[in-house]
Parts: sequence; structure tokens; C-alpha cells
Amino acid sequence: MDKDAVIERLKKELNLPNFKGRLEEKDYTEEDYQKIKKDLDDYFENYVRNVEN
Repeated sequence: MDKDAVIERLKKELNLPNFKGRLEEKDYTEEDYQKIKKDLDDYFENYVRNVEN
């Protein structure tokens, strides 16, 4: 999938309608996508949620 497809999928799956990620122009595999998704989720848990509490 291309960069735009990855961004659209992240918006839907992570419920981030205004997400504007900066990704490299390349074809992404499902494995690439899952790593990006996990990294975003980890970032949220470690840096955003901790501030909220």
C-alpha cells in the first residue's frame, strides 16, 4: 500500500480523523504498517496518556 493508504487506514483504525503523518513515499507491506501502528500506539501510551494521568 502507498503512503496515503497507510495514513487513511491509521485514521480509521486508531480513530484519529485529523492524523497527518509524515511518511516516506514508498510501498508499505502489512508488516511495515503494523510496526507504524504499534509505534504510534506506544508513543500515545508512553507520552500522551502519562501526561493525562
